[in-house]
Amino acid sequence: MDVKFINPFINSVVAAIETMLGMPAERMAPTVKNDSIPQGDISGIIGFAASNIYGSVALSFPTATALKIYNKMMNESLTAINDDVRDIVGELANIVAGGAKKEYSEMGLSFDISIPTVVMGNAHTITHKAGTPVVIVPFKLEGSSFVLEISMKVRINEVAANAPDPAS
Repeated sequence: MDVKFINPFINSVVAAIETMLGMPAERMAPTVKNDSIPQGDISGIIGFAASNIYGSVALSFPTATALKIYNKMMNESLTAINDDVRDIVGELANIVAGGAKKEYSEMGLSFDISIPTVVMGNAHTITHKAGTPVVIVPFKLEGSSFVLEISMKVRINEVAANAPDPAS
């Protein structure tokens, strides 16, 4: 998977966290994922598709990180996941996909995004579309952590044909 197709999602995560929380999200080294086991307890997943690109993106948070984010955003002090925390996780997935979609449109790509799905529990799984590699990008957030999972297939020939003319 070409890094230029992963960077819009990474950039969107950093921008969303910094804008919504006023905290820096420090990106760590990416790895390839080989199973469907998430690295968090609660995950927001959103799919995207068009004729020349499709895939899914997930944000997976340990409970403590999800609560930290919710409490910071809402100025509360929850100690357990509830529906409001689930909503924030889903909304973060939506914001990240939307931010990446904007960067992709600047590359001449457009896609539709699905409604986010939020799953949780220590036994939940994240299954991305078969045949597409999954890249995990870990982030640190003031002593906490979370991961971004990206799985996509890009049809390069169609992307090149739809790319904006730099002379325009």
